[in-house]
Amino acid sequence: MAQLLVKKRRPPRIEPGQSANSVYPVLFPEVVLGLVEKRMGTSRKTFLTSLARSRGFCVDDPCSEKVTHVVSEGNSGDEVVEWLKKNGRPPGKAGVGDEPALLDFSWFTESMGASRPVEIEPRHRLKVATPIEPPEEKGQVAPYICQRRTPLLHHNSTLTEALETMAEEAKFNGSEGRSLAFSRAASVLKALPWRVDRIQQLHTVPCIGEHSRRIIQEMLEDGISAEVEKVRQSERYRTMKLFTKIFGIGVKIASQWYQEGLRTLADLSLHQVKLNKEQQAGLLHYEDLNTPVELWEAEAISQVVRQVIEQILPGATVTLTGGFRRGKPRGHDVDLLITHPSEGEKMGLLPKVINILDRQGFLLYHSFHRSSLLSLEDEELWVSGGSSHMDHFERCLSIFH
Repeated sequence: MAQLLVKKRRPPRIEPGQSANSVYPVLFPEVVLGLVEKRMGTSRKTFLTSLARSRGFCVDDPCSEKVTHVVSEGNSGDEVVEWLKKNGRPPGKAGVGDEPALLDFSWFTESMGASRPVEIEPRHRLKVATPIEPPEEKGQVAPYICQRRTPLLHHNSTLTEALETMAEEAKFNGSEGRSLAFSRAASVLKALPWRVDRIQQLHTVPCIGEHSRRIIQEMLEDGISAEVEKVRQSERYRTMKLFTKIFGIGVKIASQWYQEGLRTLADLSLHQVKLNKEQQAGLLHYEDLNTPVELWEAEAISQVVRQVIEQILPGATVTLTGGFRRGKPRGHDVDLLITHPSEGEKMGLLPKVINILDRQGFLLYHSFHRSSLLSLEDEELWVSGGSSHMDHFERCLSIFH
C-alpha cells in the first residue's frame, strides 16, 4: 500500500507592518476581543489569539478602547479590573457596564465552538465586588419628584418594569404603603441620566428601600428576579390585572370577583355579574379601551371637539394635555382641557358639547360631572382640602367611537 504524504498547511505569513487581523477576514466587526494575559501566559494567549482570528474574530490589546469583550481565564472580576487599570485601561471604564464586558473563558470556548459570538449570559460575566461609584458628572438625584425630570425614554426600563410589577402586586393586596415605596423607587430610576450597572451606584440615590434594593441587585446579577417572576406567573396577579383593566373596575371589586372564583371576562357574563352603566361599557369595549391610542388619533379627537366648541363658544381653546403634551407617541386615554379668556363663559359648555357629539354618533359612552364651584357645601370641601381641585370643574369621561 502506497503511503501518501499530507502537506501541512502553514498559517498565513504576516508581512512587516501588516496588521494581524488583516490576514484573516473579520466576520464580526462589532465584536473586538481582548485576552487578559494574567494566568493565561504568553504562549497560550498567542495560540488563542490566532484561533480567534481564524474564526473571523477581531482581537486587540485588552486595554484598547476598541475592545468590547475582555476575556479572562482563572481570574476574578476584581482581579481583571485591577489588571486593566495597571496596564493602562482608563479607571472610569474598567469593568463598568458592557463597554467592555468582562467575560469568563467559558464564553470564549463556546464562541469558538460555534464559530460566532454566542449570546452573553449571566453565567459568562465576571462579578465585580469592588464598589464602583458612578462618574462625578452624573451628579446627585433631587430628593423630590417635582424636582426631577422623567424622560420618555430612560436607561433602566428592565429595572423599573420589575419594580412597577411589585408596586402593582402590593396594590392588589391592599398594601398602599408597599405599593408607594416600589413606585417611588421606579420613578427615581427613570429620572437617572445613566444606566445602573452596580448596586453600589445607588448608595446615595433617594427613595430606594431595602426591598427594592434586593430586587435591583438580583436583576443586575442574574438578569431576572425570582420574586418578580413568581408574582407575574401567579394566578391572582394575572386575574387582578385583567379585571382592573375594565373601565370602572377598581381593586376592591376585582378582588371580590377573584374570591368568588371568577377568573376570565367570560366568567363575568356566565355568572351574570351585576355591572353599572360605566362598567358595562368598559366590559363591552374592553379590547378597544386597552389598545394604546396613537398620537394621530388623539389629535383627530381633539380636532373634532374643537370644531364643535367653536360653533358654541367662539374664542374657547382646546388643549391636548396629559402624556401627549409631554411628547409621548401613544397613550391609554386622551385628555383635553377646555378654557376661555373670559371667566365664567365656559360654565355649562360641556353638556352642550356632549349632546352634539352624541347626536353626531361620536360617543359610545359618556359620564358627565357638573361643576361644584357654586355649591356652598363643595366650597367648604374645597377649603378643607378634602377633594382635588379638578373635582370642582365640569368634566366628562367619554368613550369615542
